[in-house]
Amino acid sequence: MTRTCTQFITRRSLILSVIYSLIVTSCDYFRTPPDCAEFFENRSALLSGFSLQSGGLANRGDNPLDWARCPAGMQFRASQSCTGESLTLTFQEAQAYARELSEKSGQPIRLPTSEEMASITEKSCINPALNLNVFPSSDIDNYWTSDTNPSRARLGCAYYSYQGRRSCLEPKELPHPFFLVVDRTRQLF
Repeated sequence: MTRTCTQFITRRSLILSVIYSLIVTSCDYFRTPPDCAEFFENRSALLSGFSLQSGGLANRGDNPLDWARCPAGMQFRASQSCTGESLTLTFQEAQAYARELSEKSGQPIRLPTSEEMASITEKSCINPALNLNVFPSSDIDNYWTSDTNPSRARLGCAYYSYQGRRSCLEPKELPHPFFLVVDRTRQLF
């Protein structure tokens, strides 16, 4: 009987130890990532694989997209900041703005896709989940992408910059800011 009691206590202790260790180690799973402003504050050289170009553009490696470092409507300054106010337009107005800018500049400019916006998301921080050394005036907001909801024509896709989430449930008539990209794979004429 003592042996059975000892086995029971040993098994029970083992099970409790496993449960305790799972609880203790899983606490880190629910930890909130740091704020990106704090994360990049003293790390000005950390560019997340982007190279900074003249004219307020940034490019990552062999990617054919040049990203505007400021949201549409703002201008990039040599002081590594954006000035002005970002445009907040409806989905259709944002698309028309990009087309008109593309025609007038002779550059293949457009809104990024949802997947392209996800590709610039910082995984190590939030609020916003973007590298503020590359995109210095990124506010917490829903940013229009070029994608639409495949089954509901009245809805467009947006990128929520707080955590880098994407959603295709935004009514197209709501005004939102947006980023622009120069797509070097496209020819205008």
